[in-house]
Amino acid sequence: MKVEIHRSEQRGKASYGWLETIHSFSFADYFNPLRERFGVVRVLNEESISGGHSTAPHTHSNMEIITIPIKGNLEQIDSNGNRNLIREGEVQLLSAGTGITVSEANMSSGEPCIFLQIWIFPETKHTNPEVNKLAYYSSVRKNIPHLIVSPEQKRSVLYIRQRAWMYLLDMDKGSVVDYQLNLSGNGLMVFVIEGEVNAAGEQLRRRDSFEMWGADQLAVEAREDARLLLIEVPAD
Repeated sequence: MKVEIHRSEQRGKASYGWLETIHSFSFADYFNPLRERFGVVRVLNEESISGGHSTAPHTHSNMEIITIPIKGNLEQIDSNGNRNLIREGEVQLLSAGTGITVSEANMSSGEPCIFLQIWIFPETKHTNPEVNKLAYYSSVRKNIPHLIVSPEQKRSVLYIRQRAWMYLLDMDKGSVVDYQLNLSGNGLMVFVIEGEVNAAGEQLRRRDSFEMWGADQLAVEAREDARLLLIEVPAD
């Protein structure tokens, strides 16, 4: 088993006043030749947009983009005429396909909106752009991985054009969860949104990530109440 631990403080950071952005992989002006991607995961950013601000319109193509607000609500406007409000407790998947222009905004006048954004290379390219959203919070059960993204078209799960699965996992202190890969040979990335856990003997704290290849299962123990994002992907 090959394991890499990436600590929260090792991530790349940029500040633009109204926008704070933190990168788990090389992005924009942050470049680390050892941190260019994890398999088909190209980006895992933590973003914070101050109230009343929005990003400039920017274009994506042939990328699966998952957006998860962890504090506040985020509005996304795209060139297909969609104006989507992604609330805390929801997740959006944008299949950029042949190309789509978007901007993200925090229309609140108060607290910043903090969200995770994950970019995954698709297996199928040049498809029609598509945006879908899922409300997950009310259906999350403690200590059981909750599937939010899958390559299989299922009810109440976002479909992704890649052999990739994503889960949210809320854990009680002292609980242990055994995760079994959906596809042997895939890699697993565990991102600690909140709390503290132990994975394969490694202690992980808030915003740390654990990246694993070469094993089909992983046991995770919560050292305190925790929320995790699990990302299972192929190498390429």
